Amino acid sequence: MIKGLQATETYKEELEKNFIVGLAKTAAEKQEIYAFRYQVYVEEMSRKLKSTEKQGGLLYDEMDDWSYLVYVKAGSQIVGAGRVSIGEIEEFPPDLIHLLSLDRFQKFYEGKKDRKFALSTKVAVAPNYRNSQVLYLLIAKGYELYCEHRVQFSFGGCNMYLLRLYEEVGVRRFGRSFADPGYGLITPIVWLVDDIEYMKKLHSPFYRLARKRQGLNKQVVDWFFKEFPEAINVINSRLITEEELWKVLSARLGNSPEKVMPILQGLSETEAMRFLHECGLVAQCYAGDRITTSGDPSNELNILLSGELQITNAGPSANRIHPGQHFGAVGLVDHTIHTQDIMATTMTDILVLSRICFPKFQRRYPAIAHQVLNNLPHITNTGRANDAKQA
Repeated sequence: MIKGLQATETYKEELEKNFIVGLAKTAAEKQEIYAFRYQVYVEEMSRKLKSTEKQGGLLYDEMDDWSYLVYVKAGSQIVGAGRVSIGEIEEFPPDLIHLLSLDRFQKFYEGKKDRKFALSTKVAVAPNYRNSQVLYLLIAKGYELYCEHRVQFSFGGCNMYLLRLYEEVGVRRFGRSFADPGYGLITPIVWLVDDIEYMKKLHSPFYRLARKRQGLNKQVVDWFFKEFPEAINVINSRLITEEELWKVLSARLGNSPEKVMPILQGLSETEAMRFLHECGLVAQCYAGDRITTSGDPSNELNILLSGELQITNAGPSANRIHPGQHFGAVGLVDHTIHTQDIMATTMTDILVLSRICFPKFQRRYPAIAHQVLNNLPHITNTGRANDAKQA
């Protein structure tokens, strides 16, 4: 059995050395990508998507007709896919223009010849390849397309548990999150394609490619922060230090994190600081934002830092959520499903601990991870106990 497992791993390693990256051109290639998306989003991730998107085991929509469909293959099998839509503002659906503020970004193009935007969506990676180069290869192909079409802004949107991955590349958060049925609360992100200094600061894997480019527009950064000044206050998970994050969390909570977060029980301050820095991200939600929706998958552990939340599908006797306590389904380790609709009733800060980051942390710091895992079964009961004390 062990020999068989070793042979499987060896075969996988050989396939990874020979990844094939391409653009779907034929109808058959596109159908293969639609089927792959369906497997990941619907069958694996349990996304409850619109019936118009999923038909006959395929997942697609009208934007696929004019977008670039990128794939990564290991051998003859698709192990990753993404969609890059490039065009002028009029070519994008009105709802996306509004949600991603494309009309505001259009101001930058006044008097300029090249006026195209890029939108990267429908990114999917096969489970066995999520710790490989597949995601990087998909993004790299997208970056190549941005440069080819002289795109200044590449947009996207993702759930908060994925933000750390994209912030490493060089994307920035901006604007207000929005609900996308079936996908949950989505945070808008934008990649300022010409901002190579930011990529250098982040140690982005794309900096080496970016610095070779000619004719960069360095005005784009100043313009962006003038148009979206609130973006200056976003806490980038890749730039903040352990000590800085700890101070931010302490200020939000009004106490030291290990004293009010049950998930940190049994950890020293140094251990707790490391865990939160390696797996966590601070996000802001506005009043009215639905943070979790019943039936949607959970791939994170959400902890309230400040503000107020309301469980909209619970009775008046539902426990109040206090700063430091978790809310929603616990998806730090396993794929779980939310059972509650939880909405922010005020401006709210939350700490998102990502299931994507935890396996890597567990390999690097097994003792700390072991204590966190021991705490998981108890955090709900601890939260109820704290609620009773403060009632």
